[in-house]
Amino acid sequence: MTGASAGAGATVPDRRGPARSPYLLPRQPDPTRAPLRLFCFHHAGGAASSFSGWQERLGGGVAVVPVQLPGREHRAKEPRLREFARLVDELDEALDPLLDAPHAFYGHSMGGIVAHELTRRRVERGLTPPRQLLVGACPPPHRPHPADGVPPEHRSDEELTAWMAGLGGLPDLVRRYPDWLRLAVAVLRDDLSLVHSHASGPGGATAPDPLPVPVRALAGSSDPLVTPGLAAEWARHTTADFRVFTLAGGHFFHRTAPGVVLRLVASLLAAEHSTRS
Repeated sequence: MTGASAGAGATVPDRRGPARSPYLLPRQPDPTRAPLRLFCFHHAGGAASSFSGWQERLGGGVAVVPVQLPGREHRAKEPRLREFARLVDELDEALDPLLDAPHAFYGHSMGGIVAHELTRRRVERGLTPPRQLLVGACPPPHRPHPADGVPPEHRSDEELTAWMAGLGGLPDLVRRYPDWLRLAVAVLRDDLSLVHSHASGPGGATAPDPLPVPVRALAGSSDPLVTPGLAAEWARHTTADFRVFTLAGGHFFHRTAPGVVLRLVASLLAAEHSTRS
């Protein structure tokens, strides 16, 4: 589905509050102009740019809001976070002013863990949760993250490079330039530390209570980390409707087949929005 972007002629004004949050892109189109807001959380080692083109494909009925973690792209000079609880605290505060209208979350890989925890935090606080939680290439909360077997600080740069390249998450252009490669590995290492701190933190070893939010799990047919069968286990983490979808591709199917992914996302958002309108 394609169409004009939401609020293409206006960006979030420069004022105190959500517009000043560094978690939003500097030129984020005004999300209040669309009837539904989709907050997108990127994978480990990634950035908000992994959702480039989503706004144009989803059209003006959905405001796509990519969330940018510190230490990359326009936040490159900021220190990266390595404590998961602190990240969720900051996101809860930064995004809250924009979560007062119909919205949904999409998180890819690590981003799915972030989106789930933010949803859980809002439910526990009695705040309005997302209408849907969409997770792509993300293991369910009761399972250990496939990348969490060895603490990131105990992995060499060469090991992390090979691991990321094997998943298709390291562009050839980055590998050609040593400085770029070192930065990419450093970002990946710190992001994996986030995942590790979540798994080893309070409650990390126990399955959280299921959420009263519909969950849609997307899995790549050839993903070696999160198989379709593993993605299906997200069913135990919702008391609402659950569906699992298998898409052609590996761990980064949202980048290799964006058209297929976004047609599915558009249909899921439209179906849920129409039932509540």
